[in-house]
Amino acid sequence: MTDITDHLRSELRHRIRPMGGRNPRERGRSATPLELLYDLTYVVAFAAASDQLAEQLAHGDIWPALGAYVFAIWAVSWAWLNFTWFASAYDNDDLVSRLGTIVQMIGVIVLTYGLPVSFERAAHGESPNNLLMVLGYIIMRVPQILLWLRAARQDPDHRRNAVSYVVIISIAQVGWLLTAIIPLPVAVTVGALVVLAFFEMVAPVLATRWYGFSPWNAGHLAERFSLLTIITIGEVIAGTTSAVGVLTQKTGWSVEAVLIASSGLITAAAVWWTYFLVPSRLILERRPERAFPWRYAHLALFGSITAIGAGLHLTTMAMESGGVSLLGVALALAVPLATTIALIFLTWSVLLRSFDLTHLPLLLITLAPLAAAVVVGAMTHPGEAIDLEQPGTLTALSVVVGLVALGAVVEVVGHELVGFRHTLRAWRDDLDASPLSAVEPDPS
Repeated sequence: MTDITDHLRSELRHRIRPMGGRNPRERGRSATPLELLYDLTYVVAFAAASDQLAEQLAHGDIWPALGAYVFAIWAVSWAWLNFTWFASAYDNDDLVSRLGTIVQMIGVIVLTYGLPVSFERAAHGESPNNLLMVLGYIIMRVPQILLWLRAARQDPDHRRNAVSYVVIISIAQVGWLLTAIIPLPVAVTVGALVVLAFFEMVAPVLATRWYGFSPWNAGHLAERFSLLTIITIGEVIAGTTSAVGVLTQKTGWSVEAVLIASSGLITAAAVWWTYFLVPSRLILERRPERAFPWRYAHLALFGSITAIGAGLHLTTMAMESGGVSLLGVALALAVPLATTIALIFLTWSVLLRSFDLTHLPLLLITLAPLAAAVVVGAMTHPGEAIDLEQPGTLTALSVVVGLVALGAVVEVVGHELVGFRHTLRAWRDDLDASPLSAVEPDPS
């Protein structure tokens, strides 16, 4: 009874507690309610980036839109990744940690408010960076500086690593602020943004090699990244709901509307299915040193999945106001899905340190329906905007969305029939090649 009372007191009274580091080998570690609350702000951020991408594509600003989108997704995803990395190592759910997390949530929302400005500036040939985005990003990162300082003071075993994160994050924030307030030529500013992003990603890897790792939990990280992946898949469902809602308002329910609705949901389910065909948690718990390249692959994966939702939002805009050809819609759906499938394969290869060429036939078969969707889009009223009043347009649109969904389904079926054997073989080969990792991961 005393143990239960002490545990309940700890759960209910969130006073300041020691931050000595979590056990990196703790089994069954799962996401906390605070982490799940934090993730809710990213639902808004990813949705805003998806909507802005769709709007700019509808206006024909393809390359500026893609540039602004990559910048936005990187900023949002990188801040989330750093929060998750710290929480996995030091989350003690005390008063300071909770308040620091809430401040970071405010930063996510401020950054989200800056996204429309970012895309608009890019469309006019300017840098996608702007002061509002930078302020939001800084609000997200400054609490992490303070928390890493706290960890450095209270966890002497990992002090040098924690201090290195303080230095890296501080230098980066000064750099981001300078790019927003100093008027420079667009090319110079964009170059500076690329250098800063590269610095933020590479410096922690080097610091970990020199000063050791923080006590993050590999299994916990696998769960956290999978949860954010599910959030990005939610954009596909939201895009499907929006597109079908507009269609039924214009034409009522029809066979085509049902096909588009089911195809969009099938695409979302198939992406989810494909992602979880990679046994990330199992492998990372045994090979924690592989978490570094694995996490970087997710930065692109979050963007590609969210972009599928943007393609569906673009479909909605095309049906509402026109201005977008069926070919444009087909490309906006097929390209991000193909990218997503390729990135999941890359994630598999990074985790298992294997590049299995026997996956290539399955990949080509998966891409065939996506290529067919693009062909249908190109052949249906070429050069003309989507007009649901034109005969055959609605049918062609439903066929395009259906073919995209078919490509996702082929990937799932192919893995369930034959692909899983490749994973088992690669895992056995990996076990034979080297012993399991030591208790403390070595990112080298």
